Amino acid sequence: ITAFEQESPDGCLRLALELGEDGDKERHIEVDALISLTGFHPDKEMWSEIQVHMCYASDGPMKLASSLLAAKLAMEGDPAAAGDCLSQAAPGPQTLLNPEPDFYVLGMKSYGRNSTFLMRVGYEQVDLLMEQLKQDGSSH
Repeated sequence: ITAFEQESPDGCLRLALELGEDGDKERHIEVDALISLTGFHPDKEMWSEIQVHMCYASDGPMKLASSLLAAKLAMEGDPAAAGDCLSQAAPGPQTLLNPEPDFYVLGMKSYGRNSTFLMRVGYEQVDLLMEQLKQDGSSH
């Protein structure tokens, strides 16, 4: 957003957006509301009294945060893949483990402040965990 007019004559909010790789295109739109979802972090109250190793930078569980950072750094050398969160897959079930036995953080909370979470990945996390729990149960 390069500019916005909050008090327009007709009561609409007018926004000017920069589009394109280098901001070479500008588009003006009228909207009823602008919702800014910046600075989000998950509510960790649920696990504040147990042993969950959290990443200080992302507010997500450490193993998953480390895996996501490694994947991001690996993609930076590939301009076609860099920034394409749609190409991601859920990391393996080992990234869901915490020091607290039998406690898992899945879905949006598992990504902490990381903005690349997709519902598809959350579903994959659940599938991975269920598969892991089945294997763990059959080995006892």
